[in-house]
Amino acid sequence: MRIQFTVNQDEYQKLQNLAAQEGYPDVHTYCKDVALQVRTYATLWAKVKERIAKLPQDATFVLRDLVTTPPANLGRKLFENQKTLGITKVGVDNIGADKYKKL
Repeated sequence: MRIQFTVNQDEYQKLQNLAAQEGYPDVHTYCKDVALQVRTYATLWAKVKERIAKLPQDATFVLRDLVTTPPANLGRKLFENQKTLGITKVGVDNIGADKYKKL
């Protein structure tokens, strides 16, 4: 099921700021967690960032190495935030999961 709403540019900027303050990688996951009154996505994202930060340089990993049974959209955020996280995609593993290397 899909739920949509429209905001103006100022409202969107406010949502971006709130999402960033709460540790979310994007506005739509922030809005979903706020609407459902849960904060699990932010916790998972924080765990991913923390575990990447602790990896040694040149370490390779897939998302499931960092978080057990990650939701698919978390993998998308990992891919979209490679530069911010200091990682780069280096291929896929034997089951098709994106494989990354810490820079």
